[in-house]
Amino acid sequence: MKKRLPLFFTAAATLFLATAVLAAPPSPAARVVFPADWRTDTWYGFTRHHFTFEGCKAWIVEPPQPAADHRWSWCTQWATAFVPRVGTVALLEHGFYHVHIDVFKYRASPEGVAIMRRFQDKLVGMGLSPKANLIGMSWGGFLALRYAEENPAQVCAIYLDAPVCDAADPDPSPVSGPQASRRNQQIARCFGLSVEQLKSSPLNPVNNLKPIADAKIPVFAAIGQDDLVVNHATNFDVVEKNLRAAGGVLWKVVRRGAWGHHPHGFDDVSALLDFHCKARERK
Repeated sequence: MKKRLPLFFTAAATLFLATAVLAAPPSPAARVVFPADWRTDTWYGFTRHHFTFEGCKAWIVEPPQPAADHRWSWCTQWATAFVPRVGTVALLEHGFYHVHIDVFKYRASPEGVAIMRRFQDKLVGMGLSPKANLIGMSWGGFLALRYAEENPAQVCAIYLDAPVCDAADPDPSPVSGPQASRRNQQIARCFGLSVEQLKSSPLNPVNNLKPIADAKIPVFAAIGQDDLVVNHATNFDVVEKNLRAAGGVLWKVVRRGAWGHHPHGFDDVSALLDFHCKARERK
């Protein structure tokens, strides 16, 4: 016949085990496993993994200590420019993975956006979070807006810096106007539309901000008032007006006087880091 332990022993043992579990340090987040045949290098002190996706060069940078939810940021264009200033290094230091795929040749056409979506599906399949924090500088802003408008459920937040926004930019400036005209023509060719058609097309980001507004995707924007490359009056100012009218979330708009197209980003990226991290806390 088995002897039963006194009740106080059983209770004490249960209390000890519960206390031990509570006192145990949290286990670190499991890391995303990368294919062994992907080339690696060191990028700003972090490990970067290179691969090709549907004919496009791509890479993923892994943080030293990934966040538990495997959050990540995605620079849509010019991903090797102004890296510390746009918050990328700080995000990596705070557990974000960071990615890029070169789809610039598509100029965010429906074909290009579809590749971007399949790229994200691949990353999520590897273990990254279902939503991305987008970083869009200049042309990258156009790609970010197009992607978010077509895939609002896949986007957590958008940081725009001196963004191209209008696919049919009517910029009248004798300085930035010719550059806008060249951009318009490039977009028209990739989209298979005329510039005139783009003026009213839902494929033009300035005409299709409702999905971003309805999804309450927060937007942080930095604008140079003296930008001679992308005229803010015919680009972000239109987005700001239309997004507000649609009930969108403009987290913060920084307008800098005596500031041109470059440099992108900030000396102090704490506001950007706060934006990206708090966007991840949204329900």
